[in-house]
Amino acid sequence: MFIKKLFLKYPKQKKFLLALSGGVDSTVLLHQLLIYKKKINNLRIRAIHINHNLYSHSVIAQKHCQDLCKSYNISIITENINIPKKNKYGIEGFARIQRLKIFKKYLLPNEILLQAHNLNDQCENFFLMLKRKSGINGLSGIKFSSTLNDIKIVRPFISIQKEKIISWAKKKKIKWVEDKSNQLTKYDRNFIRKTILLQIYTRWPKFLQNCTMSMKILANDQKTLNCLISMFLKKNTFLDGSLSLINFCNLKLEAKYSILKQWLKKKCKYTPTYNVLKRIYQEIILNNNYYNKKIIFHNGEIRRFKKQIYYIIPNSNIKNTIISWNNIFKPLKLPENLGYLISKKKFFQKKNKNIFKIPCPLKNTLINIRFYIKKKYINKNINQTINIKKICQKNNIPPWLRNIIPLLFYNEELIAGIGIFSTKNYIKKINKKYITISWMNKIN
Repeated sequence: MFIKKLFLKYPKQKKFLLALSGGVDSTVLLHQLLIYKKKINNLRIRAIHINHNLYSHSVIAQKHCQDLCKSYNISIITENINIPKKNKYGIEGFARIQRLKIFKKYLLPNEILLQAHNLNDQCENFFLMLKRKSGINGLSGIKFSSTLNDIKIVRPFISIQKEKIISWAKKKKIKWVEDKSNQLTKYDRNFIRKTILLQIYTRWPKFLQNCTMSMKILANDQKTLNCLISMFLKKNTFLDGSLSLINFCNLKLEAKYSILKQWLKKKCKYTPTYNVLKRIYQEIILNNNYYNKKIIFHNGEIRRFKKQIYYIIPNSNIKNTIISWNNIFKPLKLPENLGYLISKKKFFQKKNKNIFKIPCPLKNTLINIRFYIKKKYINKNINQTINIKKICQKNNIPPWLRNIIPLLFYNEELIAGIGIFSTKNYIKKINKKYITISWMNKIN
């Protein structure tokens, strides 16, 4: 049995979704799962077949999968992909992206996706990664288990040679469907398999094992590198997720790129290409005119403020938003997931000058929260000028966060930028009463 490791590593796992193509690998995997289903109580197996509609025999493969699952009372999902002849990802790339979307659509909570990649696929993938200019991570091979787009994927056959899988299938008299498109060398993987690796295996019979060993060495090197980078990030990343450039700038260029890659992947779960890393370094880190510069990456923005770089998801424009706060002693929910404002009544003590004081509103005061004032705001009653830009600079608040600071108004008069500043113009009128307001959010 080839899948013993699956149940040793996940002894409590009961739910699996098998990517069933109808080929020998996935068909054998289904049969081995069925054997374990008889041994393990409450083991739930579902299958999903994705028809790429590229050739006429794809209908035969779909029917084979449906009939096979029906005969063993296994639930099966069938989906179709229609691949445009012209697309920027190519046929294989487009199909890969669409498959992930379909898997994510149907995967149940606490269910693991099983794929039947084998050891020969590892070697083919190594050459594909070389073609795509991959680094250590790509060249270290397909992992036994991984998470992609929040999908937990396990590949029980990844260390099993194709020959052994076919041999087991023939011994058990298992039927499968041969994918005729596997013979077409116009696809990169087939070209590598039929043209390059066929000759390599003939000349060097142990090449597959040696290639696998090299990938394991690379994987171990990657783990060591990741460990060192994680230690650096732990010491040089702030609570808001921004990366400090103070110690970063003393490193060698190669180390900088590796740190940027892991930092960005941790922030948005996507691995940046070398070109993206190069742009971040040259346009954001090295560029002295970085103030209005940003690089868009997977719905977010990479930006810099002083000696820190950020990955942010831009908020909607709330510049003109006004929220009435009818009862200031009840929590107020802010828009755009900015959190809550929570206030408490206190009594002013002259001795304590460090308290952030906000005057308690008088009766019948109209209280509201806004998110924008002019750079130089004038309180007309006392002719006090508030320079919001200078206040934000003094408090090290990046430009993109300045228009989401909750601004407290009593009637039409600015009282405070919550957690940042207060105008203190009501202090004499309030009979030593004041309140404290906490902004409970991800930023403060």
